[in-house]
Amino acid sequence: MLRRLFARADFVLLVTVIALSCFGAVMVASATQHLVLAGGAGSQKLLVQVLSLVLGIGLMLLVMSIDYTKLLHAAPLILGASVLLLLVTLVLGHAIRGSARWIPLGPVHLQPSEFAKIAVIIGLAFYLSLRAEDSDLSSPQVFFHSLALAAGPAFVILLQPDLGTPLVLFFVWLVILYALGARPAYLAAAVVAAALLFTAAWHTNLLKDYQKKRIMAFLNPDADPLGAGYHLRQSLIAVGSGHLLGKGLFQGTQSNLAFIPDQETDFIFAVVGEELGFVGSIVLLGLLGLLLWRCVAAAAEAKDPGGRALAIGVAAMFATQVVVNIGMVLGMLPVKGLPLPFLSYGGSAMLVNFVAAGIVESVYMRRHKIAF
Repeated sequence: MLRRLFARADFVLLVTVIALSCFGAVMVASATQHLVLAGGAGSQKLLVQVLSLVLGIGLMLLVMSIDYTKLLHAAPLILGASVLLLLVTLVLGHAIRGSARWIPLGPVHLQPSEFAKIAVIIGLAFYLSLRAEDSDLSSPQVFFHSLALAAGPAFVILLQPDLGTPLVLFFVWLVILYALGARPAYLAAAVVAAALLFTAAWHTNLLKDYQKKRIMAFLNPDADPLGAGYHLRQSLIAVGSGHLLGKGLFQGTQSNLAFIPDQETDFIFAVVGEELGFVGSIVLLGLLGLLLWRCVAAAAEAKDPGGRALAIGVAAMFATQVVVNIGMVLGMLPVKGLPLPFLSYGGSAMLVNFVAAGIVESVYMRRHKIAF
């Protein structure tokens, strides 16, 4: 039975995911080689990335073999466990640069906010699949209930503090509702309300000073070139110096001299731009575009609203992170700590990405009834 089921898998998506993750492992190795040469933790980071890649492929295959409707039925448990982990993080979380987002587990750290992305997608898909059977998905009740479902985990994540992940969750909610038929007027009102809330947070000092400085540095990078604007300036120098073909793999001067902050995580695309140039960057963008296309294709062919919500939710999660991360590196958006899917260093993010791909595959493999 499983053999016949796996024969229906989207092998383009599988190859794309594995190609992206291998691409990412190579770039992490390049971005951390200066740490290895200095006797630092670079080799450990590469080991974590490779082990996460291998474990992630196993998880993806496991999730593929599970009927996605079973995941939907387990949504309350999955979402509840995710919120519990987020609350534990507030109490026991390991703080890095003032943000307590990680739970220490020996030599590695678990980041529950990454898993919350998948939990919210599953929770929204479950709730909306139930409402699709007995009510209008564009009703105000469904609108507010689904918003509350996504806003609960997002609020806990905001307390860490972390603005990037709540942004992802908001766009995931927005895209899923739009795909399932919510009224555009409601969604437009939600966007306006979010903008007003952000304005209020700015003027009431709910935003941290460093968060405000990042936004101001985006508007005027030269105002604080050695402070809040440093990330952006070094990133643009790295990308611009790559020209057409780049300086060569492992040959980037900006990355080897560690001028790019967080170059193996949030700014991994800057390393790609410097070492592989415009051509390498276009190849990477092509792979990311292929990833998004296959997720949307799975949503289009899904046999029910639950499957469609799962696949389009994963597509929205990937798309938001790609746009924000690359936009940040190129100076088109403010600096925000969001990983580039399958590229950035991080075990939790890598595992979540593979689980997300497995969910999309599960939806695609069961797009039609299979006769045995």
